[in-house]
Amino acid sequence: MPVENEVRALARGLHILETLTCHSQGMSLSAIARTVGLAKSSTHRLLQTLVLNGYVKQDVHHNDNYFASLKLLTLSGNLIRHADLNALARPHLQFLAEITDETVHLVLLDRDAAVYVEKVESPNPIRMCSQIGSRAPLHCTGVGKAILAFLPEERQDVVLSESLPRYTDHTVTDPDELREDLRQIRARGYAIDNEEHEKYVRCIAAPLFAHTGQVVGALSIAAVSYRVDLSTLERWQPMLSERAQQLNAELMHFLDRYI
Repeated sequence: MPVENEVRALARGLHILETLTCHSQGMSLSAIARTVGLAKSSTHRLLQTLVLNGYVKQDVHHNDNYFASLKLLTLSGNLIRHADLNALARPHLQFLAEITDETVHLVLLDRDAAVYVEKVESPNPIRMCSQIGSRAPLHCTGVGKAILAFLPEERQDVVLSESLPRYTDHTVTDPDELREDLRQIRARGYAIDNEEHEKYVRCIAAPLFAHTGQVVGALSIAAVSYRVDLSTLERWQPMLSERAQQLNAELMHFLDRYI
């Protein structure tokens, strides 16, 4: 097989895999082919390769149903474990969580979203429902806006030119209004999500940078709004920013991989 065909097949296989990760109940061959824009015969060949290598499973009761396997979780766990991310980051997250009694997140930028890679839960019975490995939009989350505000202007323009989904009544979807918010975030050095992504959830976030100065992630404190008002978030800001700077220095060798 020519190299260009191999590259094309790999890209299509990854597209199928990414599609399946968004459908926990699985998808039929026809649905997968339709979603990725391929013929059923080509889709079937790629699926069989993914099945053979353990990345996709076929439903034992319904052979036409395919779903992503847990091998992806194993790979992501290996990546985080071998990078010593948990060992380095967790003390800082635990410190903030113990002081505030709220949930603390560490995220890294992955293309057009922020991915949760570490988390310390609030001890309160009502708390965030975020999960490690889940993706947060850049335009309406604290961690997302903390990253987006420090991206190069041309990359900001790409994000703002795309559809900006509205999640709550507080979500900002007007590009010009969002640009002004990002300008203020960049000036003050931190972002606030005031129920913009989830109703009744507020968050404050500080960016993390690689050694080149490129933003690659963020550290945040999130809480339900009935328990924490905006003035409380602002009061936590110096502590959050200090911890973000310390964490930034300790994780620099890891963060550089995400440039």
